[in-house]
This record gives sequence, structure tokens and C-alpha cells, in this order.
Amino acid sequence: MGLSATPEREYDEAGNDFLQNEIGEIIFEFSLEDAIKKGILCEFNYIPLNYELTEAEKQKKKNIIAAFRAKKEKGEPYDEKDMYTQLALVNKTAISKIDKFEQLVSSRPELLQKCIIFVQTMEYGLKLQDVLIKYTDKYHTYYADDEKYNLVNFSEGKINCLLTCKKVSEGIDISSVTNIFLFASDRSRLVTTQRIGRALRLDKTNPGKVANVIDFVLEDAEENDHNADQERKEWLITLSETRRGEYEE
Repeated sequence: MGLSATPEREYDEAGNDFLQNEIGEIIFEFSLEDAIKKGILCEFNYIPLNYELTEAEKQKKKNIIAAFRAKKEKGEPYDEKDMYTQLALVNKTAISKIDKFEQLVSSRPELLQKCIIFVQTMEYGLKLQDVLIKYTDKYHTYYADDEKYNLVNFSEGKINCLLTCKKVSEGIDISSVTNIFLFASDRSRLVTTQRIGRALRLDKTNPGKVANVIDFVLEDAEENDHNADQERKEWLITLSETRRGEYEE
């Protein structure tokens, strides 16, 4: 039997449950929803942005599937999880997300204040910077090899926005963070929890703080996508409807 204080169950891109497999049945959980109800974390607004894959991206996913099927038919060794990981990478780096991002921040530039933007790769981050620079010059990247003083500058308000990736998602603990953009988020709820958690910290200087989580959801997801974006959307919508003071012992 396992005891878990982990906010949510953890799944990989193929939907495997790590806690169930590695630890055993959970006998106690204290979820993000519970933490918001008890006022340990702040409430948040959820803003889903629909995006589509280009024809080239769709073809890339077909090629990935075909390659794995060919290995299977030939009796060659293959790992289905690798296929799902590669398919998910196409979604995470979809180019149309950048246009959706610009449409939103052009009308709501305040979302780039006290903001962390999570992308999958540095290469994708470079493409996003071409848009980001149009709306703020007070941003900086924070990847694995960037100087940590950029994080200090962000915490002190000298930088409004950090463009980062999952390698540092567990290392950011600044209570003033208010806005999170999820250009990339794994099927695992644990990863999403870590990322949105950067904005759900209570802020003593802003007791009425309400965070914003901006997510990207694939339209017309195919069977091999396992509807991961839609599943995350439904979960975050429910979570965003949670209000303080609703906790029951």
C-alpha cells in the first residue's frame, strides 16, 4: 500500500500510471483542488487556445506511425512509448500556436506581466521570441545554461517574463508569478501541476491574487493523440472552477 501527497496521478504519453505501477494503491490524496479550497493555493482562470496542425506536421505524424508499424510488421524491436513521445513532440512544437499567442497578447498585453512561458525546446523558443519582442522588451530566456541572476531579476520585477522549458520547471518558486503559458505540457498531470503551480503560490503583497493559465488545445485530435490536450483541458476547466472555502474534511 502506498501513501501519496502527490497532487495528481502521473501518466506518461502512452497513459501508463507510474504511481500505480511503482508504489501501489494510494490510500490518501491531497489534491490541487483541495489546496485551492483550503486557501493554500490561489484560484485561477483557465484560457484554452485552440490550434491546428499544418499539413506538414500532420504528414510528419503519419510518417512516425508508419515507421513504427513497419518495425512491428518486420518483427523488429520497438517501443510504443517512443512513438507516442514523438507524436506528442509534433503537437508541442506546432507552429500555429505562435499565431494564437500573438492574437491573445496583442489584445491582452497584461498577460505578459509576471509571466512564465513554457516551451518544449530552445529552437521553438527562438521562433516565439520573434513575436514576444513586439510586445515586451522586459523578458529573458531561462534555460539550463542561462545565468541564475535572470531569475533574481525576474523575482525583483526587473524582468516581466521568463521564457523557459521543463528543465527548470521545478526550480521556480516566486509568489508574484501570475500568468502561465503552456506551449508544451506532457500528458502527465504531474508536469502540468508543477508548471501551473508556479502561478498558484499565494502572494502576501497581493492577497486577492487570481492567476491565469493559458493552454493550447489541439482541434480535431486523431486517435493516436489519445486526446491528451482535451483531457488536460477538461481537468483544468474543472480545477479553475474551484473556489476557496469549499473544503470538506
